Amino acid sequence: MKRLIQMTHLRRRNRPILAMALVAALFSSNALAVQIIEAGDGATIYAKVSKKEMTRLSIDRGRVASLRVKDGELAIDPDDETGQLFLSIPGGDKAGAVKPINGFLTTDSGHTYTLILQVVDTPSDSIVIKEPRAKQAAAKNDFKSTSYDKAVKRLVSAMANDEVPDDMQIKEIGQRLDLWQEAAMTLERQYVAGDIVGERYLVANVSKDPMVLDEREFYRKGVSVVALDQLNLAPGASTRLYVIREKAQNE
Repeated sequence: MKRLIQMTHLRRRNRPILAMALVAALFSSNALAVQIIEAGDGATIYAKVSKKEMTRLSIDRGRVASLRVKDGELAIDPDDETGQLFLSIPGGDKAGAVKPINGFLTTDSGHTYTLILQVVDTPSDSIVIKEPRAKQAAAKNDFKSTSYDKAVKRLVSAMANDEVPDDMQIKEIGQRLDLWQEAAMTLERQYVAGDIVGERYLVANVSKDPMVLDEREFYRKGVSVVALDQLNLAPGASTRLYVIREKAQNE
C-alpha cells in the first residue's frame, strides 16, 4: 500500500462546545440576519465576519473542504460532523483596524472560490454559500464530486489505516467466508460511501506450505479495485485484502 494518498481530515469538534457555538451563532437575540451568498463558477465571494464574536461559515447542501488564508489573520475551527467552519479574529476586541482577509475556499463539490472577508464590529453571524444546483447535487456525495481515482485512493487509505471518517458508514462484519482449503478469509469491516463500497478482509494461510496470492483471484462482477498488503504468505501468516466495488441495489 505504498501508493496510498494521505489526506488531512477536519478534526472532530467537542460536541457540547459545538452546541453552545451553534446556539450563540444562530439564536442570539443580537444576531444579524444570515448572509446567504450565491456562488458561481470561479466566483469571488464577499462576506462580513465579526471582529469580536464567532462567525459560522457553511455550504448549503454541501461541506467545506478547506479554507486557506495567511497565517495569523483568521482563527479557523472546523467541525467535521457538519462540514462547517467557525471563524474568529485573533485578538478580538483588542485588535486594531483589520484589513479585509483574502483566502481561497474549496467545497466538497471540488470547486474553489476566492473569498474576501470584511471585518466588522457586529455580533455573531452566519455565512451560507449556495452553489449552483448541479454542484449541490454533486456535493451530496464526496466520492461522486471528485475524480473516481481520488475517491478510491481515499477509501483504501481509510481502510488500511483503520480510519473511521464521519462521511462514511462503517459496519463491523466479522464474517468467515469459504475461500479454499489452504486459506481462511474473514470479512472484517465494510465502508459505505455513497455508491461505493469498500470491504476489508483478512486472508490467512492455514496450510503447511508457502502461499502466493494473486489479486485477480478476488475480482468478481461489480468489483473495480483489489489490493493486497502481501502477496506471499508463509504458513500461518495473514494479510489484509481491500476490495472496492459498486453498491448493490439491495444494499
